[in-house]
Amino acid sequence: MFKELELGPRQRATVAAAITLGSVLVLLVVFSLSVWGLARFVGAFQNVLLPPVVALILTMLLRPYYSFLVKVCRGSRVGGLVVFFLSALIPLGVSIWFVSTIAADQMLRLFDDLPSMLNATLEAGRSLSPQVTALLEKYGLMAEVDKLLENPVDMVAKVFQDLWGRMSQPIAQMFQSVVGLFAWAGLPLYLAFFLMAKPFEPRQIGEFLPFLKKDTREDVIYLFEQFVGILLTFFRGQIIIALIQGVLFAVGFTLVGFPYSIVIGFTLGLLNIIPYLGSIVGLSVVLPLAYFGENGGVTSLLLVLLVFAVVQVIEGYVLTPKIMGNRTGLHPALIIFAVFFWGAALGGILGMILAIPLTAFAVVFWRLLKKKYITEVV
Repeated sequence: MFKELELGPRQRATVAAAITLGSVLVLLVVFSLSVWGLARFVGAFQNVLLPPVVALILTMLLRPYYSFLVKVCRGSRVGGLVVFFLSALIPLGVSIWFVSTIAADQMLRLFDDLPSMLNATLEAGRSLSPQVTALLEKYGLMAEVDKLLENPVDMVAKVFQDLWGRMSQPIAQMFQSVVGLFAWAGLPLYLAFFLMAKPFEPRQIGEFLPFLKKDTREDVIYLFEQFVGILLTFFRGQIIIALIQGVLFAVGFTLVGFPYSIVIGFTLGLLNIIPYLGSIVGLSVVLPLAYFGENGGVTSLLLVLLVFAVVQVIEGYVLTPKIMGNRTGLHPALIIFAVFFWGAALGGILGMILAIPLTAFAVVFWRLLKKKYITEVV
């Protein structure tokens, strides 16, 4: 009976569209459940999992340097490891001491200047926006604002105390348990173990998948190779780019006479490990400081904007193409969306740091799925 059943072109198109829509919905459900499960898993075990994951990422980034040191030590892995830790700790300690000396002075100046800059900002807002003042007076809020402005130092201190509490809460959670404390204390041991172990080749993952067909196993190996390659390229490239951007911001701000140049410049560079975060945060922080701060004004504002423009041009047209290339294959708009999406999905900084590798891997996976496993039905 079913053999004699024939569908017309319109009916076939309707059935095909329904099947396609159902397949897409199934994929979306599977993806959503995977993200939810990953977020729950990371949230439950992050105290234990995060230190070895950090050590593994550091191993992938620093293995070329360690291999070079092993050659210098005539093949001694232990000797290379000792030299590795010494060569990392000594320059790091000296750099932190040198930069922190300058940064501490600038931080103190910044805290001293914040109340006056805040007053200047609010006074400018009043003069430029009388409607805001009228609205505050209408609802009886102007008295509260004036009350706050009577002691701006206390207000600034309260704001910074609240911000520090919010920023330090995830860090405190990682160390609040004995297990988390011991796990992070073991980070150097994880790093030493991973460095001295034989490098894991992506193709070796096939040995753990004997139950898969050969073609499917090759696809899994291909995806794993792509993910590792994207992870290495992104972290190595982005860290180098962020460090260079920090130096460029610090030098640029110093040349234009912007105060707090070292503190803010290197902070923006550090934030740019998460793509575009340093620039977004930087503009919202630096522009008010440039206009209302010490020796501030329109000229200072324009000079700071010029520094931002020059650094962004250098990053976009020189640093990223030369260091990272188009390895991730992601549009800037997709990168910004991915940072916020994975930050929300995985609960904060860890998700934002892993956003680009995860998104690039999802794009590669989708292209492979579309090419080999999804056929045209409409």
